[in-house]
Amino acid sequence: MQTSNSPFLHIDHVHKTFGETEVLSDIDIGLEEGGFLVLVGPSGCGKSTLLNMIAGFETPTQGDIRLGDRTLTGLHPSQRDIAMVFQSYALYPNMNVADNIGFGMETRGVKKNVRQKKINEVAEMLQIQPLLKRKPSQLSGGQRQRVAMGRALVRDPRLFLFDEPLSNLDARLRVDMRIEIKNMHDTLGTSIVYVTHDQIEAMTLATKIAVLNQGQVLQVGTPEEIYNTPANEFVADFMGSPSMNKAPVALDTDGSAVTIQLADQRLKLHNPSDALHSLAARQESVVLGIRAEDITTTLGQESLDENELPLTVQFVEPTGSDNFISAGDKALSFVSRAKNNVRPSVGDAARLKLDMNRLHFFSPSDGKRVG
Repeated sequence: MQTSNSPFLHIDHVHKTFGETEVLSDIDIGLEEGGFLVLVGPSGCGKSTLLNMIAGFETPTQGDIRLGDRTLTGLHPSQRDIAMVFQSYALYPNMNVADNIGFGMETRGVKKNVRQKKINEVAEMLQIQPLLKRKPSQLSGGQRQRVAMGRALVRDPRLFLFDEPLSNLDARLRVDMRIEIKNMHDTLGTSIVYVTHDQIEAMTLATKIAVLNQGQVLQVGTPEEIYNTPANEFVADFMGSPSMNKAPVALDTDGSAVTIQLADQRLKLHNPSDALHSLAARQESVVLGIRAEDITTTLGQESLDENELPLTVQFVEPTGSDNFISAGDKALSFVSRAKNNVRPSVGDAARLKLDMNRLHFFSPSDGKRVG
């Protein structure tokens, strides 16, 4: 029996091997009812295999998957009360939109008037009423994806699975469809597991993110936790665009403060954590990380303030609302985010001020977060 403290969906210490190759290792993730779990990671990390095990297309080698108060292990996909939206849409080309949406209900013996009512409801929700008599070949990519979503919605399942549903769409449509999926989740309160390699999709859609790499879960948390306190260097690099700036540094103490030796530059952190102060007391070397938006770039190098680095502009990347400015010297290089009215030229002198409250520190041996 499901208790109030147990997750609605529990992927319980799941392993998966193909032959002698282990593709998933000890995956343990819980999702609350009505939650939106995004599985994110690079190609080949095992996220689609995990989704297929939830759907019933693959069987765990070890471990269990539970939905509510029952185990899914051993159940046929049709018995799991789960609906899946595929990357390829998987629409029947000889059927019109209405028949594609209603086909599953028809095969289950749902009466025609009930089918029509459900088709009209989801068509209104997804704004595809004018398309109901069209064939898939007459639809755009975004319209086909809406039809695929409608086919899942009419089933009213306990859990929705999305397998990279937006990867075939152009950039503008991806944004539009992200909004529609988020609105659907907010409106219906559905429970969703969503697979993507796109960290922007993960950050904008999820209530909970699981970052996978090489068959292992590296971190599970809210989008804010994943972005602001990454558990290791991989998560810090993967979640965020551009990737987090990183540089090897040596730590030392200066009374209650910690000094950070950054190549031939020194920074001072006045309110270090106890863990970081302990590392500094032992004069440890670590990897410093900081995101582009936590660096302020000012042109010129006169009258340096504390914790400002005198560097030279190496590259400017305009993105419309912002500019990404690469600045460095022979030993250092950082990328900062600036408003589009800050647009220096290559070779300009610049001062980079790091927000000392937004620094991250990682172990150089295993990449784990240390402060």
